[in-house]
Amino acid sequence: MPGPRGYATLRSVARRPRVLVFVKRAVRPRLAPGHNGRGAEGEDSWAQRLRDAHETHERALGLLHRILDDLDVSPRYVSLTEAVDASGFDLVVALGGDGTVLHASHQIGLTPVLAINSAPEHSVGFLTATTIDHAPVMIRAALRGELPSACLHRMAVDIEGRRVYGRVLNDVLYSHECPASTARYVLRLGPVEEEQMSSGIWIGTAAGSTAAIRSAGGRVMPPGSRRLQFVVREPYRRNGGRCRLGAGFVPPGGRLEVRNLTDAARLYVDGPHVMLRVRLGETVELSLSDEPLTLLGFRRART
Repeated sequence: MPGPRGYATLRSVARRPRVLVFVKRAVRPRLAPGHNGRGAEGEDSWAQRLRDAHETHERALGLLHRILDDLDVSPRYVSLTEAVDASGFDLVVALGGDGTVLHASHQIGLTPVLAINSAPEHSVGFLTATTIDHAPVMIRAALRGELPSACLHRMAVDIEGRRVYGRVLNDVLYSHECPASTARYVLRLGPVEEEQMSSGIWIGTAAGSTAAIRSAGGRVMPPGSRRLQFVVREPYRRNGGRCRLGAGFVPPGGRLEVRNLTDAARLYVDGPHVMLRVRLGETVELSLSDEPLTLLGFRRART
């Protein structure tokens, strides 16, 4: 595939390429008092596996520093909690796992992303393209515009007609502020409308279809698909019937509407770190975003 729009390369940039590096903060595991982290007799220590993952990530970070120094680029390292505008950079590097890519993606518009799995033995890394051992070749190829690019479509969230989020990469969970409580709402897709009670609704993109939605009974979609998918979690039916809108797909150009009848509803965006409040009576609309994410070297995409 051709390089993404707005993608500067070494061939066309006289200055040193600017590289923005998102790095997850690896935290050493802290065990409860009196626990050594061991399971049943003869099993490996799960705490040791966490420590190994931490040390592997730290090693990868050290190597990445040396790699970027050798490539003569101008890097800026930021944590996932730091707000930054990625538009002025030629390349974004995400060092970590899928969670790192998710968090970083909220601050990335057109700038292409090369995701490096810092601990492949401890992380799924579905969205990552390489490991630190192959990073020198991959970063050099990325800056030269020689890596294939994949477009992952994101989701937009509107509340009462106002755009509140436009870069959802995986999924949104609509629920009561306490997930153990029942959420009440009216769900609408096209001409079909249904009042429901449940523990919430997962709404996700194709890229997120291998995550929570799959665990909730949804289908895995080709990563390049432009459809959205939704799955109602644990619906309650007074008469034991089935929901007409228990699960389904939102076509490109369509919208899934949720009219909130819950006093304390929330939207959780791409995990627990971004939370949006939804007031009683407000309507949430979920649709395909006009801001796709460009991943370099991502070989799982299908249109």
